[in-house]
Amino acid sequence: MMNLKKILLYLIVPFLIISCWPREMEETINLVINNGLDNRVVMLFFSNGIPSGEESIFINGKGEIFRDGDTATIVQIHEILQADSILIVFDNERIETHKLFYNEPPGNSLFDLSSYQRKGDTYTYTIEAKNHDYAQICNGPCFENW
Repeated sequence: MMNLKKILLYLIVPFLIISCWPREMEETINLVINNGLDNRVVMLFFSNGIPSGEESIFINGKGEIFRDGDTATIVQIHEILQADSILIVFDNERIETHKLFYNEPPGNSLFDLSSYQRKGDTYTYTIEAKNHDYAQICNGPCFENW
């Protein structure tokens, strides 16, 4: 009987400590990705080379293309995006690759918070002419399925 009480004590106390995590140690991040161009933009999300999360989203012209967020002790952008690489396709003619572990494209990565504009707990990334200019030209359509 004494062993059962010890076991319960060892299981319940850590659970209570973890569940009482101080709220002020958590952060909230809301990510917004806007298309600032008149181009049709398609975003494709991949994790370990396999389509992930929202497999693809698109917008024709300017506007918000993605919005999501998370609250945790450490918020990870790739967890919000549910990807470790993202392809941005412009008018099915040009393609830009964003990779988590390589910080690509340099200085303008979707996985780097310094590439976002911050207002409170909202971080906004705007796809601009520099994204289009950095994107590689596809020989023919970038993707056949849309």
